[in-house]
Amino acid sequence: MEVSTVLQSLISGLTLGCIYAALGLGLFVVYGVTRVLNLAQGEFVMLGGMLTVSLSSMGVPLIGAILLAVFVTALSGAFLYLFIIKPARGASGSTLAFLTVGFAFAIQGITLLVWGWEYRSLTNFLGSSSIHLWGATIFGQAPWVVGMTILMVAGLFYFFGHTMVGKALRACADEPLGARSVGISIERMALLSFVMAAGLGAIAGATITPLTMTAYNVGMPLTIKGLLAAFLGGMHRAEGVILGGLLVGLAEALSAGLMPTGYHDAIALGILLCVFLARPRGLLPSRGAAE
Repeated sequence: MEVSTVLQSLISGLTLGCIYAALGLGLFVVYGVTRVLNLAQGEFVMLGGMLTVSLSSMGVPLIGAILLAVFVTALSGAFLYLFIIKPARGASGSTLAFLTVGFAFAIQGITLLVWGWEYRSLTNFLGSSSIHLWGATIFGQAPWVVGMTILMVAGLFYFFGHTMVGKALRACADEPLGARSVGISIERMALLSFVMAAGLGAIAGATITPLTMTAYNVGMPLTIKGLLAAFLGGMHRAEGVILGGLLVGLAEALSAGLMPTGYHDAIALGILLCVFLARPRGLLPSRGAAE
């Protein structure tokens, strides 16, 4: 394999890995606080992208379009918790996960009715142009995707480690009874986790749309890749989710030149199976549910 081909695969893998890590972080935030596996996370990403495209086409400046998309998507996250998850909190984890799947299908149907089945895209942020490096190409939007993931990670670490609300969320994840005994509202923290996950998903959706395009049916495949990243690294640590996303992305990109199209998912699933057999709790050891 030529050096330029390997370099192109590494660049593509890094970009894909950042996308999957961003998806996994949304799952991590909700699961860490509520122990609910939110299988609608990909729909938040799709919704953020579709809303940004639609608002931009109406003449709304890009920053304003992204902020409005994040706001509306965050409201959908609040709706999911308040009207679907909270009334059923006594149910089993599998039941709650299936409820989020039902919500995902509802969002898909609404999106199909409103925007149709066509794929939509945005221009690269600030007109970023592609960069050619030693025979490989870095697409103009790729640095924005990597930067978005880095900002998400830094923001989450600061939020959970240095803010009162973030510490309250960690307390709810680690010791829910203890958190309740000192006056922390578990319900409010759970609501906040869904709102945060939806907002993070919308930001990711707006950022990756110029690179991957978006449509009503992209949410569930994105959720699956986010789950792979989260499970591979371990749902209990944010850095594990990031590592899992990067590994999945690199595995897909490096296998692209070796296997026919359509077999890339088998590579990711194979890696996940091997990790599960060797380390059932993920690549990194647990040190707390919300760390």
